[in-house]
Amino acid sequence: MSTVVPFKSRGVRVLLREALEQRIPMRFARERVQPGWIHGYVVGLSREFCLIAEVGDAMRFDGYVVLSIADLTQVEEDPSREFVEKALALRNEPLAIPEDFPLDSWAAIAEAAMRFAPLLSVNVIEDEDGEVSYIGQLVGIENDALLLREVDPNAHWHADAGDYGFDEIASIGFGTGYLDALWLVAGTPTDPMSPRMPVSDSVH
Repeated sequence: MSTVVPFKSRGVRVLLREALEQRIPMRFARERVQPGWIHGYVVGLSREFCLIAEVGDAMRFDGYVVLSIADLTQVEEDPSREFVEKALALRNEPLAIPEDFPLDSWAAIAEAAMRFAPLLSVNVIEDEDGEVSYIGQLVGIENDALLLREVDPNAHWHADAGDYGFDEIASIGFGTGYLDALWLVAGTPTDPMSPRMPVSDSVH
């Protein structure tokens, strides 16, 4: 019988640290960012960020996501822990932990993600839509933003790079089945990027 630990009764970092050390399947809510739960294992932790190995509905590991700890509103042991652990074991799904993955800043996280996977998903908060994902390759870093050459849902590369401010980023994902499939179809961009316009005060 698993025990669900309410977020408010204990410190979030204590729960994250225990989940990291004990390899407990957890679920995470960010009610101010996006409805619903993220399910997975904590595989990295810093003062500001946590790295989650996500578990999908099919009970298989499906890439990684880095969350800002400040956005977490609920952190709980997965109430289906026994099922999750047994299902992953029966499916021969080992927990893979990225080694030496820095969690110091969004810039360091994005650079590290690109060393582990060909595409990353930069997920930003937009007022009307909540968390919106922009997928592509990191092509540069500015003082206050990531530069991303995007690929669209039809696996077509954009000709230019978009800039995404650190203060708008809610999470960064990489290594998922969808991102891998998108990369298989899109491949490495062969056409050069358009010259970049000077950065304005607006990120988008």
